[in-house]
Amino acid sequence: MNEKDKGEPYVDEKLIKWNDVFQELLIDSKVLIKDLSEGINYIAISAGILFAIGLAALAIGFDRGIRVEEIKYIAAGFIILFVTSANAAIQFRKWYKLRKRYARLKSLQNQIAV
Repeated sequence: MNEKDKGEPYVDEKLIKWNDVFQELLIDSKVLIKDLSEGINYIAISAGILFAIGLAALAIGFDRGIRVEEIKYIAAGFIILFVTSANAAIQFRKWYKLRKRYARLKSLQNQIAV
């Protein structure tokens, strides 16, 4: 037996071990990308919910504040709408930036899935 024959099984075992490691990394990366995408989309959903809460507060204010004495409810509704809309706008901006930043990672996930 020469030196070359002695080294071959050892190299094959190493390759098999590395293949197993890369297979585990591939599975973990798919899960990580999926979790990251869901987290980014959650930001947009929560921004939409905040905006809806503001609109609901304004609608309640108009419903309660029809008379001049109760105009404070309309004012409170506008304040709540402004605060929640500002927060929603900040969250939509963050969602857009994250979605743009991780677009390449998302396309990589699509390539891995094939």
